[in-house]
Amino acid sequence: MAGRKSKYSSENSKTKMDKVWSVALYIRLSQEDSDNGEEKSESNSITSQKALLNEFIEEHDDLIIYDIYVDDGYTGTDFNRPGFQKLLEDMRNGNINCVIVKDLSRLGRNYIEVGNYIEQIFPLFNIRFIAINDNIDSFKNPTSTNTILVPFKNLINDEYCRDTSIKIRSALNGRKKRRRICWSICSLWIYKRPRR
Repeated sequence: MAGRKSKYSSENSKTKMDKVWSVALYIRLSQEDSDNGEEKSESNSITSQKALLNEFIEEHDDLIIYDIYVDDGYTGTDFNRPGFQKLLEDMRNGNINCVIVKDLSRLGRNYIEVGNYIEQIFPLFNIRFIAINDNIDSFKNPTSTNTILVPFKNLINDEYCRDTSIKIRSALNGRKKRRRICWSICSLWIYKRPRR
């Protein structure tokens, strides 16, 4: 049984060795770290993502950073994020030809949209896509974007977002209910308190 053919162009090995990549490092975190109330310019997760991506760049001579795009405090379910929109603009203008993320969930948590970028949009613009922790590299290993694991991981990332949303709503509803009960008890105590 034949596997799916990659939409990324296959080039000879000499081209693979000679090509220099203009890289967009993309970093996203859906909620800022509270860090016990300390006010910071960026969250700890953003800082650690930057460190991981810079370490990866240092290990590869063919990768040159064009820019770092950060969306700190933006949900992964919506792709209308300022940093990501700037990345797309630079991609359309031909300023970048490689996008690197920590993992697929940093690109986004919308199963359909992430799949669309990986399988349609990035190949259309000849963008090399690398997700470090998921071992995805569309140029060095074009089949890494076509394995069953990629849509499966995207589906898990999407479901994680839904599950978190349900848990948050449940917690908020529980707090509201406890406040109503507390208010009712306080009102009853005030009403029944003996008057002097």
